[in-house]
Amino acid sequence: MPTGSIHQVASVGGLSIQSTVMRSESGQIGQEVSLPAAKAGTLSTRTNDTDGTLTLGAGHGIVDADVINIFWIDANGVGKCAYGAIVGTVAGNDVPFTGASGDALPAEDSDIRASKVVEIDTDFDGDLVKIIVACANHLSHIAFRDVTPTVLKAVTLPAGESWSWISDQGIANPLAGNPVNDIRASNGDVAAPSTLKVGVLYDSS
Repeated sequence: MPTGSIHQVASVGGLSIQSTVMRSESGQIGQEVSLPAAKAGTLSTRTNDTDGTLTLGAGHGIVDADVINIFWIDANGVGKCAYGAIVGTVAGNDVPFTGASGDALPAEDSDIRASKVVEIDTDFDGDLVKIIVACANHLSHIAFRDVTPTVLKAVTLPAGESWSWISDQGIANPLAGNPVNDIRASNGDVAAPSTLKVGVLYDSS
């Protein structure tokens, strides 16, 4: 029977604290996906918190009806993401979009990075999950969706920092409800592709 584990090492208050959490179940999924680098630009028009127009560099490759995620770094140095925006009619380097979710868009003329989403076909019942963990080596974003499609859980992943959930720790299952049909992911770094890893341990019996 497969076993999943999460190991933590902390140094806080002059103490070294180590812990290991393990779960065993009948099913497991592992996904490792390369996410293309984002395109740099500006939020040249901010219509509201969810809609606007980006001005990107030549050769950006984004076309009408693409789904994009928009990243930026806030005043505190924290990576933000407005995800799932639908591209309108592209005119050269001007990319209009509507319907972004997640973080409210930054101020007009802010520097942004735009990234087309990569759809990962991964089917599992979130109600049966015992461990799920995701991590990327660059600022990235993931959204777990059901078949309708509705986003069950969306997470912005700082570079090298994992997100995880473990059963039986008193924290509600973030993927409870309809089964996961796919994961939409994107990279918020313009310099290089991001390697995203997602691991799931679940009851498949």
